[in-house]
Amino acid sequence: MPVNDTRLLRLCTLLLTIIASIDSTAHACTTAVISGKATVDGRPLLWKNRDAPARHNEVALLTEGPLRAVAVVNAGSRKSAWMGMNEAGFCIENSLSTDLRQPGKKTGPANGLLIKRALLTCHTVADFKRLLEETNQTGRRTVANFGVIDAQGGAALFETGPTSFTMFDANDPAVAPDGYIVRSNFATTARDFPANPTPEQLGTIYSAERYSQACSRLDIQKSKGISVEYVIRHLTRDLSQATGTPHPGTVNNAAKPLPATIATKNTISRTTTVSAAVFQGVKPGEDPRLATMWTILGDPSFSLAVPSWVDVQTIADPLAGENGAELGEIAITLRDWNKTGDGNSINTECLPGIWSDLWPVEDKILTLTSKFQMARNEHGYSVGAITRFHQKMAALAMTAMQQELREMKQAAVTLPAPAPPAFAPVKKTIVIP
Repeated sequence: MPVNDTRLLRLCTLLLTIIASIDSTAHACTTAVISGKATVDGRPLLWKNRDAPARHNEVALLTEGPLRAVAVVNAGSRKSAWMGMNEAGFCIENSLSTDLRQPGKKTGPANGLLIKRALLTCHTVADFKRLLEETNQTGRRTVANFGVIDAQGGAALFETGPTSFTMFDANDPAVAPDGYIVRSNFATTARDFPANPTPEQLGTIYSAERYSQACSRLDIQKSKGISVEYVIRHLTRDLSQATGTPHPGTVNNAAKPLPATIATKNTISRTTTVSAAVFQGVKPGEDPRLATMWTILGDPSFSLAVPSWVDVQTIADPLAGENGAELGEIAITLRDWNKTGDGNSINTECLPGIWSDLWPVEDKILTLTSKFQMARNEHGYSVGAITRFHQKMAALAMTAMQQELREMKQAAVTLPAPAPPAFAPVKKTIVIP
């Protein structure tokens, strides 16, 4: 019997809606481009929390292009990059924005391929703009908001579809009055929003809560100046209610008892977060190789930030691995042990202990790295010295994560065993011949 055309159309529409929902939920990144005008030291910052179905990530050196780069990639893959920086001091990341899709089949580089191409070829924000202009003509498979900073003070966001893009300059007071631009999983140009929409303007669109929370966290700090330490601790790990108010006991609220569980559907740090990166650029005139990529493998609420530089000879073992970097795999395990049965929330009983163990180690890494960078800027260091320091910081993080894993295992072992199941008595007589 032929299918009714109206029913078929409704079914196709429903399927497309479901597919779009799954795609956007799986790729629920939150990002910000922060001009040097808004930071404590005049150096631009770039941030991304990556939510993706590829749970296993690693840090990799990309050496096959004109420019050497370091990036976060899916474990075991070098085909695409998802956030990174190169030897020119150019840094890039993205967030998926499906509302930039256009009808019809598309060819050309997709989001991750374009990021890798930019890392290997672009020196500046202007270079990336020219790359987009060129690929406007040949076509792309991109539907993303790309955030970029460079060593000349450039800081911009590009809402980018398959054949067009719109640039938002974080240094332009008319576009970014506070010196920063935040995005989650929507494009303002696709929805006729202003460059920095308010929560009221966003309404109930997908990812509005995460966008508003990130804006709120930056707004609180803007009068003091935004630092790399602040972004690492207070943005990557934000756990807020859907209303935008951080949950009690989390990094952005008072030290009070946590709720028993925290649903992560609308939080920035989520049960689907696979990695995060904060890029600290350089001021104009500084050596672009001083730019730092702070990488957090796994959900930031269960992991630690480690610095990397383009000059390192090899990536430290805890950050690399074709099946997933060890540090990230521990973070995945810690989170999985603390997830609720449905996987959508976090049981918070162990969080205070985890944070009290990990955050002091991260503070030490941040302090040591700040001193190292100051000395490096003043005296210069060999690539060997830079590599050894990178490995030392990764080892500090790994030791702390391994200890946390051991403690969690021990806690699990000491839990009382569940009572044996009770079976009803068997009444049927079984005759054995």
